[in-house]
Amino acid sequence: MKSPALAALFAVVAAGSLQAGSVDDGRSVQTAPTSESIFDRIWGIPKLYRNDHNPVIEEFDIIGRLHEDYFDLESNRGSTSFLETRRFRLGVDAFFVDRHVEVEAEVDTALRTDHSPSIFYNRLSNLWVRIEGSEAFGIRFGKFQPHFGYDRAFSNNYMKTFERGVFDDQLVGSTDYLSGTEVSGKVGNFGYLAAIFSTNLNKELGRFDGGQAYLAEINYDFSKDWQAEKALWVIDYLHADGKNANTNVFKNYRHAFATYLDLEKGRFSMVPQFAYGDQVTGKGDVYSFQIMPGCKLTEKLELLVRYQLAVASESNGITTLNRQQKTVGAFTGDTYNACYVGLNYYVYGQKLKLMFGEEYARLGGGTGPSAGYHGWTTLVGLRLFF
Repeated sequence: MKSPALAALFAVVAAGSLQAGSVDDGRSVQTAPTSESIFDRIWGIPKLYRNDHNPVIEEFDIIGRLHEDYFDLESNRGSTSFLETRRFRLGVDAFFVDRHVEVEAEVDTALRTDHSPSIFYNRLSNLWVRIEGSEAFGIRFGKFQPHFGYDRAFSNNYMKTFERGVFDDQLVGSTDYLSGTEVSGKVGNFGYLAAIFSTNLNKELGRFDGGQAYLAEINYDFSKDWQAEKALWVIDYLHADGKNANTNVFKNYRHAFATYLDLEKGRFSMVPQFAYGDQVTGKGDVYSFQIMPGCKLTEKLELLVRYQLAVASESNGITTLNRQQKTVGAFTGDTYNACYVGLNYYVYGQKLKLMFGEEYARLGGGTGPSAGYHGWTTLVGLRLFF
């Protein structure tokens, strides 16, 4: 394993004298900068226009993200290591009519190293319009990410781990941007969301002939009651209907349920989640539990641990492993355990961070030659967005 060398590399970089003003991104507690830093000036360059006094268009920005990953995997099914440009996306974001209307468009590239042919245009990831009449009601339509469970609660720019959880892999997989319409809002401490998506997907908007998926969410904000920076309890439900030969999204699930608490208070954070999925005939049910405690060791350095457990009612009911594990094959089983330990160093808040992670995963049970997997994965990465 290359783990000690990679861990040492991360420690040296994280402990370096990178000094920057912090960014308040609304997802983690950061100290406000006392003056504009070099990072503030650099990240201000893509903001091409802003005038809150203009009643027609208030802001126009270039947006993008660059995610670089290196991983080293050793398992009973083989070993592999790889350096890749995990995500490189470019687009625009604009606000109109006193910020009641937002339009976003983003193109996803596929610039890889050794993993697949490199192409600039891979797909249209985001293309949507959101109209917000008030805090209590807003509507969005176009192509965007379904908001199901903690792993889909926000953009991958803000993820504290390299990969989403096993239940999300089972349910959503790589089909992370779908065409549809959603309404959402907040009334007092209560929030809600309801959406309908097409279950036929291609690189653009899809053909809308593969059936539908319906998503509903209700949440409650406890942050004031608990005197916490964040304390949000969420319940999500998903139903996929109308499956046919053109269905290529949520095709293995009929019903899915997830509930989680997203808590941040002082230096500490905690996210427990329970999820359940009713799969199509022959695949049985899947039950999942994950818990992720975290602690800010310093203003910029965060330690976190995530444990995952998934159990299927059928012997081969769990069939999907994460991105790195798939490089040595696809395997099946009925019980999945994984433990991840990570360090995140926030150079410029969430907008520029370094990540290190180590994960052990075991998939047990199952029948046939593809049954079972266990292995270690070491990951080092950079996350940048603007």
